[in-house]
Amino acid sequence: MQPLFSHSQALPPHYWLVNASVPPALLEGLDRTAAPVALLVDQGHIAAIERRPTTEAAQFDLDGATVLTRFVDPHVHLDKGDLLAMGLQPADTLMDAVAAARADYVQWTEDELRQRIDFGLRTALAHGTRALNTYCDWSEPDGPLAWQVLQASRDTWRGRIELLLTALVDVADFAQEDKASIISHAVAAGGGRLGLFVYPGADPRALRRAFECAARHGLAMDIHADEHLDPPVTQLDLIAELAREFGLGARTVCSHACVLQMLAASERNRVLDAVAEAGVSLVCLPYTNLYLQDSARTPNGDRATPRRRGILPVHEARSRGIPLAFGSDNHRDPFFPGGDLDPLQLLALATLTAQLDAPLRDWADTITTSPARFLGLAWDGVLRPGALADLVIHPGRNSAEVLGRVGSGRRVLRAGQPLAGTEARLPDFRELDALRQARVHRTTA
Repeated sequence: MQPLFSHSQALPPHYWLVNASVPPALLEGLDRTAAPVALLVDQGHIAAIERRPTTEAAQFDLDGATVLTRFVDPHVHLDKGDLLAMGLQPADTLMDAVAAARADYVQWTEDELRQRIDFGLRTALAHGTRALNTYCDWSEPDGPLAWQVLQASRDTWRGRIELLLTALVDVADFAQEDKASIISHAVAAGGGRLGLFVYPGADPRALRRAFECAARHGLAMDIHADEHLDPPVTQLDLIAELAREFGLGARTVCSHACVLQMLAASERNRVLDAVAEAGVSLVCLPYTNLYLQDSARTPNGDRATPRRRGILPVHEARSRGIPLAFGSDNHRDPFFPGGDLDPLQLLALATLTAQLDAPLRDWADTITTSPARFLGLAWDGVLRPGALADLVIHPGRNSAEVLGRVGSGRRVLRAGQPLAGTEARLPDFRELDALRQARVHRTTA
């Protein structure tokens, strides 16, 4: 029996992974509370799950290493990714970041978009992501250039990463019936999801029309809502009500919902109860919300230390059975100056921020099976006979070891084989320098 982590070549088509530690939510069959297990991989699929090998085949010892299914990231913004490398600066507030991105649209060429998006996808693949949902800022009624580029990327990346596309539309655009119709037709024609940015004070009639359009065109709803810390304003209860009314609860996802943290417990619980009853899913976004929420400066312009946490109340949501996931959100753009589209690093941050107990045992589903289900992926990410052997294997044996050294020694298997060559390596940031230079040349020519 060979140690897997010392095996640097392709694996045979038929083999056992022995002494694997698998979080219970990712495992079907056996006593899910006990470990380790042995996984039989045959022609890229899981053929059996046992306590120990039961048939003849090559054996690779994991020595208690953690096995996860490849990640599903439900909330990213590939169109804005790496705008800091193009010369933009981090913003102080959410609306400052929105304004900075919108002002930059005129600089987005097809080539730059394609390369920035490709850079993000290569990064996500190397970290172990198999599917992600990206938003596209909707700057034109019939769709922006970025929508076209993302559709092409969806085709180019098929078989490596499943790319879901969500139009991110200002809810005010649905105040006009003709504009709402054009947007909905364009999103449906592009095989996308209808996303909304719903700000405090948004017209509830526009939100209703958006749900009407989604129901008419068979579109899933994906809403940025309550991204602020100013109670008692909340839109989530109205969204839950509309989702129930139009029969879209199971196809509605809401992200952010930071303001729930600031509500009185009774009001917060009332809203979460409504969300649970409607069947709406929630996505928590620690990176961007921690960075932008409660951002302030002193009178002389210095940074002030934030006092409030911009994070959705995940424990209270989970206790109600609300489908829940963590998402990467922005990466290296005016909204957040870091991030690398790594769901495992994201889980480490969520553990710190939300004080998660036993994060791998109890919360691994939030970056794997839960988003796979509410995004409607063909495979829910649970290991069972017949499932794809799409795995992320980390040498750490428990939460402390994995999340303490997130990037150390990770192996990604796609259909039972390790990623190799450039797919296994994170792209070099220096690749983006030429895009910055091309911008400079365009503006000075």
